[in-house]
Amino acid sequence: MSLKELQGKVAIVTGGASGIGEGTPHLFAQHGARAVVIADVQDEKGPLVAGLIGLDRCSYYHCDVADEEQVKAMVDWTVQTFGQLDIMFSNAGIVSSSDQLLLDLDFSQFDRLFAINVRGMTACVKHAARVMVERHVRGSIVCTASVAEI
Repeated sequence: MSLKELQGKVAIVTGGASGIGEGTPHLFAQHGARAVVIADVQDEKGPLVAGLIGLDRCSYYHCDVADEEQVKAMVDWTVQTFGQLDIMFSNAGIVSSSDQLLLDLDFSQFDRLFAINVRGMTACVKHAARVMVERHVRGSIVCTASVAEI
């Protein structure tokens, strides 16, 4: 990828406050992205990462991907603020922090895992694709299998 491969592009990175997600906004900015939105629930870390990249090119938006309305609002805010959306990097994810046995499975933890890792990713794809199709944008939607323990 050339250093200006993303020149003028607007990107969202979910889970962008830590792990793989934290490195991605830096790379997008280095490769010319005009604006990168870090969408995460880590309200202490997210603004710090955005500040390191530069608030003229990077913003933090609190978004819990398990809540489809928050995802929709975040995508709509991005388009309203920057006029477009070219890249959705759906990276938010968690790993179960327990060593449960199947016979003792706690379905509330199981449901939370799926709400974030599966439903959340699907909501990101749905709403990014919606605005890209409406605006006739040939964008990119990338879904990772990345997870971070919270």
